[in-house]
Amino acid sequence: MTDSKLHKVFFAKCRSYADAELDAAVSEILADFDFSGKKVMIKPNWLSYRFDGDPSSVNPRLLCAIARYARAHGASRISVRENPGTQQIDTICNAMGISNELDELGVDVAPFRRYEVRESATDSNFRRIELASEHRDYDVVLNLARAKTHCMMTITLAVKNLFGMVRSVERIAWHMAIGRDYRRFADMLLDIYLSVRPQINIVDAVVCMEGNGPGNGTQKEGGFIVAGDDALAVDSVLCDRIFRIPEELSPVMQQARRRNLVPRTECVGELPDAVDLELPPVSEDETPFDRHLPRFVQDFLRRRLLNYPVMDKSKCLGCGLCARMCPPKSLKMKDGRPKFDLDTCIRCYCCQEHCPAGAITAKRPLLLKIGAVLEKLFH
Repeated sequence: MTDSKLHKVFFAKCRSYADAELDAAVSEILADFDFSGKKVMIKPNWLSYRFDGDPSSVNPRLLCAIARYARAHGASRISVRENPGTQQIDTICNAMGISNELDELGVDVAPFRRYEVRESATDSNFRRIELASEHRDYDVVLNLARAKTHCMMTITLAVKNLFGMVRSVERIAWHMAIGRDYRRFADMLLDIYLSVRPQINIVDAVVCMEGNGPGNGTQKEGGFIVAGDDALAVDSVLCDRIFRIPEELSPVMQQARRRNLVPRTECVGELPDAVDLELPPVSEDETPFDRHLPRFVQDFLRRRLLNYPVMDKSKCLGCGLCARMCPPKSLKMKDGRPKFDLDTCIRCYCCQEHCPAGAITAKRPLLLKIGAVLEKLFH
């Protein structure tokens, strides 16, 4: 049911990750939030950190600016908690070069260690989800996301970032359980959002990721950061007014509207210009004919009408990480290179997300390309 409260979404322009500019922008978007005497847990979107300015993770300078602001405004405790996909959290901090700075600010950094099965809200589709429980120890949960494209969800913002509160092995299990049903996966993300409800949600859009996201896309200037007290409120404004993502391309927003969850919003501050992101190929969880055809025909069409992962052999390192991260084990290493079994592939794109060399991309089948051309010609 829609929240009747009017949720403010605060925008601040920010063209670079220079400390002075970040401090000014963070002060602008957080002015309405109270940190005095509060214990604050920051949950950043940290996938990995492979090079300076890696857009797959929240920029470290922004995280430090937020920690400085919270400390200056009376926070009694500040912690960073995350469960990265492939690297240890201390490895990421060291690679970012912020370990000493966070120590000086009195910020403790650690992975999630305690988990509990949560009984979800009454309007949830998934009644029992195992989530990290440390956030219960804090007065304020600050959800810090990065604006990125996503081969499965089209775009990942504040709501999707909360999936990182699921234990790593459970994340693989959820991908297996839900398979190619992207709308059902979106429902699970929404149920996590309903269970956690972070008090502050910030999206780093100073530099966004477009194209082959969420792990190996390219940088795209956004020039702003945004904050709000509701993750879905922030996401809806960004999708509708800034990134202009059609609802049918965003399973999270599609399911949120279907479930009547999208809250009323009011934008505060100067809105940035629209940012046109290069989106990954449209992900479909079924062909248009699935409900009306025999199973063997459905399987035949899926192999030819659904997007699928492909590998650039010239970029592949042969490290085998993609095969280890594949939930259904549809990737096998052969002669030092991964081989795809597309019949069992569930199109979760975990292989693409975690590939350190950006060697895996989503490809649109030839039949769909031809259909798109014909549609433009005759409509």
